[in-house]
Amino acid sequence: MDWLATVEMKDWLVVIATLLSPLIAVQVTKWLDRRNQAREEQIRIFKTLMATRAATLDPRHVESLNSIDVVFSANDKKQKEIRRYWKQYLDHLNDKNYPVGHWGTKRVELLVDLLNSMGSYLDFDFDKTQYKNESYFPQGYSSLEDDQTAIRKAVLEVLDGKRPLPMFVVNLPSQETQPGTDRNKNEG
Repeated sequence: MDWLATVEMKDWLVVIATLLSPLIAVQVTKWLDRRNQAREEQIRIFKTLMATRAATLDPRHVESLNSIDVVFSANDKKQKEIRRYWKQYLDHLNDKNYPVGHWGTKRVELLVDLLNSMGSYLDFDFDKTQYKNESYFPQGYSSLEDDQTAIRKAVLEVLDGKRPLPMFVVNLPSQETQPGTDRNKNEG
């Protein structure tokens, strides 16, 4: 054990560093992987919201909105700001007392603020006009949504008894040609 007395502190540090370096490297790699995975998830949510910003009834849009609290959950200033914009937007979406004529305009404004905050955090260089106006939503999609809404409402009104279901008889078979009637039996 005399050799222990001759080992200097720097030698002990080299031994400890040699033993701990693989463990430290693995932990740093895991941390970097988690951080990269979190950023990829944030970008996925942002891209989905951008792709569906003109079709806010799209299930992917709704799912992405509902994921914001989980995906942007860190306590840094920017992620807190994103969650604050999301809460404002959610509050508006659930507000049944907001003036009907202005509800849609305010909804778009709040969604733009949310997307702008997310885009800024994720280093996308867009301005608010791009978030608001630069999306494609074909008129056919809008007509389809309007038609489906009208059909659903009309069916519900019929089922609730608020609207009659009109029926028109177009062609009745004559009694003379119906098999099994008394008239057919007498002729034979």
